[in-house]
Amino acid sequence: MNLIFCFSLSLLHLSPASSIAAIDTTPHYFVKHFSDEDGLPQNSIKGLVPDRNGFLWLATENGLSRFDGNYFFNFNSDNVPGLKSSRMARIYPNDTAITVETDVKEILTVTESRVKQVGKALPGYQYQQYLDTKNDFYPIRGWPDDYAVHFATMRPVVIPDANESYFEVNRDTISFVKNGKGAYHIIQPQLDLRRLFVCGNRLFYLNRDGRILGWNKDRQVKVSLTGDLFSDAAFSKCKMELFWNLATHQVFVYTDGNCYQLQLKEDGNIHSSVVLQDFDLHAAYINSIYYDEANSRVFLGSSTKGLYVCTRQQFTAYKSEVSEAEVFYAQAPFRRNAVITPSGLAFDQQGRYSRLPLSFDRKNSLEKYTLARDKQGRYWGRDGFLLICVSPDFSRILYKIQLPYLITQVLIDAGGDLWIGGKYPGLYYMKMADPARGLQFLPAAINDVTYIKEGQIPDILWVGTARGMYRIHLPSGRTDTIKGLETGNIRSIYIPKQREIWITTYNQGVFLYRNERLVALPLDRQRYMSTTHCIMEDDKGYFWLTTNKGLFSVRRQDVLDFADGKQRDVFYYYFGKDQGFNTNEFNGGCEPCAIKYEDGDISLPSLDGLVQFTPAAIRMEMPDKGIFVDWVERDLKQAAAETCIALPNNFKTLRLHVSSPYFGDPRNLYFYYCLEKDGRQEERIWLPVNSDRTIALSSLPSGNYRIRVRKLKGFGRDQYMEKVIAVHVAEAFYERGWFRLIVLAILVCLVILLYKMRIRHIQEQNRQLEIKVFNRTRRLQETMATLQASDEQVRKQSLMHKHLLTAITHDIKTPLRFLLRVNKDEPLSGVLRQEEIKTVTYESLYRMHHLVDNLIHYMRTTFQTGELSKEIVGLCQLVEEKMDIFRPVSDAKGIQLISHVPPEMTVTVNRLLLAVVLHNLLDNAVKYTIRGTVEVTAEEKEGSVVINISDTGMGMPEVVRSWMNDPENDGTGHSHSTGIGLILVRELLPVINARLLSSLRAGDGTILSIKLLQDD
Repeated sequence: MNLIFCFSLSLLHLSPASSIAAIDTTPHYFVKHFSDEDGLPQNSIKGLVPDRNGFLWLATENGLSRFDGNYFFNFNSDNVPGLKSSRMARIYPNDTAITVETDVKEILTVTESRVKQVGKALPGYQYQQYLDTKNDFYPIRGWPDDYAVHFATMRPVVIPDANESYFEVNRDTISFVKNGKGAYHIIQPQLDLRRLFVCGNRLFYLNRDGRILGWNKDRQVKVSLTGDLFSDAAFSKCKMELFWNLATHQVFVYTDGNCYQLQLKEDGNIHSSVVLQDFDLHAAYINSIYYDEANSRVFLGSSTKGLYVCTRQQFTAYKSEVSEAEVFYAQAPFRRNAVITPSGLAFDQQGRYSRLPLSFDRKNSLEKYTLARDKQGRYWGRDGFLLICVSPDFSRILYKIQLPYLITQVLIDAGGDLWIGGKYPGLYYMKMADPARGLQFLPAAINDVTYIKEGQIPDILWVGTARGMYRIHLPSGRTDTIKGLETGNIRSIYIPKQREIWITTYNQGVFLYRNERLVALPLDRQRYMSTTHCIMEDDKGYFWLTTNKGLFSVRRQDVLDFADGKQRDVFYYYFGKDQGFNTNEFNGGCEPCAIKYEDGDISLPSLDGLVQFTPAAIRMEMPDKGIFVDWVERDLKQAAAETCIALPNNFKTLRLHVSSPYFGDPRNLYFYYCLEKDGRQEERIWLPVNSDRTIALSSLPSGNYRIRVRKLKGFGRDQYMEKVIAVHVAEAFYERGWFRLIVLAILVCLVILLYKMRIRHIQEQNRQLEIKVFNRTRRLQETMATLQASDEQVRKQSLMHKHLLTAITHDIKTPLRFLLRVNKDEPLSGVLRQEEIKTVTYESLYRMHHLVDNLIHYMRTTFQTGELSKEIVGLCQLVEEKMDIFRPVSDAKGIQLISHVPPEMTVTVNRLLLAVVLHNLLDNAVKYTIRGTVEVTAEEKEGSVVINISDTGMGMPEVVRSWMNDPENDGTGHSHSTGIGLILVRELLPVINARLLSSLRAGDGTILSIKLLQDD
């Protein structure tokens, strides 16, 4: 780029200094062309009309299309119920709504920016509806209308005036009809139908010579034509054509490439205003025009090429046109309200430029990145290490001063002093009041200076560098680093008032440093402002910010409110190349970064020319129109757009398209949305709407929601426009009340069932526990019984041992002592006969033998285990056997043994044990009887056998009888003289299932009865 610039200067060096008028001062237009490739349903447009909401409606041969500036929303037989044909024929004038007729005479009525009705009758202007009958007239569609010229030879042609009135043209006669009746007639010879038009409810005629005729009822009046049309060369040559948009009540005159609007003024004259220049309507086959006067925008409908949108450009980029690449950076004020560049090119506010003499001297040229003018009108710039001073007329070099480092920026402060910054630490300055002192050095820890700015507070200098920003206190030389900008590449500094410093950076955006606090400004949605070169403030408090991607304007107070937390969003208005720039890339890294004229005009350097403009004359088209929902799509199926959307519970996706009419730069229109659910208090999270303006949501839980769609509509605090769409997601069957009641009932039943199961389980556990306790208790009881039985056995054994001891003492020890004494060699006391000694000895031995035998039997029965065997025993034989044992003793004692037991009597019993019992009882009877009788009898009684042993002895003591008769008596209370035999009998009787009873015999003696139970 520098090479091209230098080459251009070398060429200019060969040219003489001159002043050249601006090449082009006429308005320029930015033209956008839309066709079927851009969403238009078809390229044949039959009419254009705006609606009250700001949309533009286009009648085409494939449907009615609504245009919002970027997207076409088409209505045809596919999405309009009841519409049979999509071929639109004409748009009718209507004071309340938009009315469109199809080729099959269907009438579409547009209200609230949507097609709301399809019928056959025309609502208003009924006379405009063409019935195509033999006696019918032809209503014109506007101009041009080729059919009107054709039908004019066969039938009357109608020109609309108002709802119930019109002008009927029949050859050279014009009749005014109101409410179906002719009011007056006008005679116009050589009438050219295509030159008639109605403006302000008055009829006018454009003559071929450019004069306009008008009528006040049937009286012709003189009408003056004023305005821009007279300056058109084609008008003077009578090259004119009339364009009339009936639906918008706008009339235009087209000359050779230029289009003018005709408007009726209050004085009755017609004023012409240019609305479009240098556009060939015939080449584009234009048949319909609509002019948006507020935004200087013309809409052109073509019969074959679609839609053209022509917007008047508001900016002009000035160039010298002596070089193809004119890249501008620093500027300085010049004489006669102009600006000068370091290259020696001067531009005035009308775009005229002049080359000053120094611009031809290549050796003395200044570098283009810095330029300052002192109070004497001299200019200071740089050339590498050289500081150069140029004369006020830019004709010669006054000074060249060598510095020890590469110079970057130069500043003349308010006091007129010169400041120089460079690549290495420190600043140089020159006191212009004392120039003899020359340059002085200010040591400061700053290097690679990119911008120098004098503060509003005296003795403070602000310096921006490639890595940070610094504040220098000049009297002390103290340098403070601005925290937060340590890595920032500073592009420019703007200080409108004390303690309010605006900083632009490379790649980090714009910052406000106020009251020792640094605030970063929010970036635009495209992040173009991340690299902002310069801030210029106009007289109305708006900032103009240059970037590499266009120009931005923002209200200064909005940014201050944002920094104070009073405002959430900041609205930036964007100007792009379509507004008249040669390029969107403005230049920075220079000082000054822009110039403001004394009258408020601003000059901005760009990569291709100087952009100069008057801020007050710049029109900003605000996106302040309403927000609309065009269509709703649920699970890939479109539905009608409503403010309340009902969705089933199992839906998968929901998409809706939003729009807002805006024909300016689409980068000024920002949509955001958030989703809220009723009953939830949550912070709103605003998300940007996609570039295709669709909002997509996935499946949602049941409930009521609100989709809030928001956009900023302009400058100021909280300038929001919002659209709320209610969304109801139906409840699933399992969320309904009846289902919940059923589930609740089931849960209650389950709880009850579980409770009962638990109770049963607990009861079963308790039962099992009871069984275990019972079993353990039973085992314990059995153990206790065993222990008790063992204890009883031990006790009985102890008692038996005691009895045995007594018996042994009585029955063995005493006879042994007696035998020892009688068999001693010493003479016995008393004289005993030999026979008596022999008898006594026999009895004593016999008793001891019998005692030992009983002990043996007792021991056998005591230690014997298991059941005892039973057998059938002949009772008579057993008794005789036992009596035979005792007969020697009984005969010796004179005792008669008698058995009365029947010979055939038998008992089932253990023979051995019964024999022991009988033996002991007979022994006891013989023992206690002297010279008497011992009788044994037996009888059967009630399933038992009773054996009675009676004697005639001394009788048994009462204590012994009680002990024998009481089975619970363990014998502790009877006489110790009781022998072992009775004890043995008592022990054996339970074993043989018998019982012993004792009773006194009539007279003397005792009866012992054995009651022996027999098994059945």
